[in-house]
Amino acid sequence: RRSAREPLQYVVGRWGFRTLDLYVDQRVLIPRPETEVVVEVALESLRDRAEPTVVDLGTGSGAIALAIAVESDDAQVWATDASADALAVARANLAGVGRAATRVRLVEGSWFAPLPPTLVGRVDLVVTNPPYVAEREVPDLPPEVAHWEPRGALVAGETGLEQLQHIVAEARRWLRPDGALVAEIAPHQAEAAVVLAYARGFTEVEIRPDLTGRPRVLQAT
Repeated sequence: RRSAREPLQYVVGRWGFRTLDLYVDQRVLIPRPETEVVVEVALESLRDRAEPTVVDLGTGSGAIALAIAVESDDAQVWATDASADALAVARANLAGVGRAATRVRLVEGSWFAPLPPTLVGRVDLVVTNPPYVAEREVPDLPPEVAHWEPRGALVAGETGLEQLQHIVAEARRWLRPDGALVAEIAPHQAEAAVVLAYARGFTEVEIRPDLTGRPRVLQAT
């Protein structure tokens, strides 16, 4: 299987993500170290918030949602995904996190669509690792990524910013006045992501680096 360039993570069927041991297969993206930094920034934004409400958009394997639930004492986490296959993997992983699972709800639908209207204006944190690869970049991806990982979780459209644009445009409506948006981006999208956030009403915007120092995480309040 490896000689066919199938990713090692799919071959072994599981992979570590922060404190978690996650089940993964071809229905979901492989959890990456860059996304561990997204969780770190998300947890920082929840500090000093009592029983915060968190929404993880495009949860995939559940990595972000479950890490936040496990590493925070009282966060109430909603995790959405348009893929029923991905949610099946997330449910399998949810079963393995113990008591923290009681604070996680998995719902099927695109981005904010499956969330109950009662959450409008009441969310403390929106966090996401959306597709951000542009169509023109696909030929440059390693075979392990381009041929094996789910395309819908990788490719955003012609520019690579299409899904982020949608999320940023909708997030402010769902967040509390002091709520935060934390999103993974490609390093070369940093400047455009900042412009998007300011244009949609966020007043404090910064880009946080990943473990190699590259601009990787949009944080906006």
